Amino acid sequence: LSVGSKAAAQESWKVLSDDGNEMNLSDEFDGPFNFYVHRAAKTDPTAAPSGCDAIMVLVPSTTLRRDKRLANLSRSEAIGKYKEQFGEKILSEVRKAVLERMSVIDGLQDIEEHIVNEVIDTPGTYADFYNLAAGTPFALSHGFSQLSLTRPGSQSNDLDNVMFVGASSRPGNGVPLVLLGARSVAAQALKKLSDFSSRSSLA
Repeated sequence: LSVGSKAAAQESWKVLSDDGNEMNLSDEFDGPFNFYVHRAAKTDPTAAPSGCDAIMVLVPSTTLRRDKRLANLSRSEAIGKYKEQFGEKILSEVRKAVLERMSVIDGLQDIEEHIVNEVIDTPGTYADFYNLAAGTPFALSHGFSQLSLTRPGSQSNDLDNVMFVGASSRPGNGVPLVLLGARSVAAQALKKLSDFSSRSSLA
C-alpha cells in the first residue's frame, strides 16, 4: 500500500495485531500477510462508473488439497466439496484483516462503507470457472521445478503436430510471457505448415 512514511507503514501492520505481535485472525494464520492491491480505474477510467473506483485485492493462499475420494462424485459435487476448503469463516477473517489494514491509509478510513459491489474468488472458484487443477492460476505448479527453463517446452515430446502455449509452458505465466509464448508458437506453427507444404509440392 502507498503510505506517506515508515511510521504509517508500520501502523498498517500493527492494526492487525492486538499488541503488535499477535494476529487478530484465527490460529490458521501465523502472522501478518502481504497482499497486492490494484486500482484499475486510476489508469483506465472505463474500469468503473463515473465517480466510482475499481479495486482488486490479491491475497496469497494455499492451493486446493487434492482428495482422491472425490473422484467418483459428479463435477458439481466435487467442486462444491473443494470450495468448502475456503469457507465463510476464513474468507470473513481475511476480508476483515485486509479492510482493517487499508483503513489506516489516508482517505481509506471508511472504505468498507463505500463498497457497492464485491466479488470474492478462491482457488475453489478458479477450479470451477477455469478448470484449473488445484485452483492455481500458475497452472502445473509454482515451485522451482516449474520456473523458467524447467517448465515444459512448447513442443510435445510425443506428437510432432502438437504444441503448447500458456502458463504451464515456457516462457511462463503472466500475460506478457504468455503473449510472447503465443507469438513463438504461432511462428513455429507457420514454419511447420510451410515445411509441410514444401514437402507436399515435391511429392
